[in-house]
Amino acid sequence: MLGWDPLRGLLGNWGSSLGIDVTRTESGYEIEMPVAGFTPEQIEITVEDGVLTASGKAEKRSFRRSVALPEDIDTDAIEAKVENGLLTLALKLHPKAQPKRIEIKNVSVKNV
Repeated sequence: MLGWDPLRGLLGNWGSSLGIDVTRTESGYEIEMPVAGFTPEQIEITVEDGVLTASGKAEKRSFRRSVALPEDIDTDAIEAKVENGLLTLALKLHPKAQPKRIEIKNVSVKNV
């Protein structure tokens, strides 16, 4: 499973041709897409039926990009920011989907 990236498979070569960059992080994924010339007020991010859509509308131009989300993404915890013409979306894994460390108890063996 290491190295498997469900978002990369969903985007395929489209991601690079659309200028979308997907990176796996410790807590989920990070998606970056160029939005030069658009202010945060002109951009809308929605999630519906497992599909994240980023759209923007300015006076003379618009854009729309959609990405199907893996089931283990916590859609209530998605964060978005725009900085230097780049929209960054932080997609966190559902808490139940995150790896959990199991404590191993040391039980000493008693001789009878």
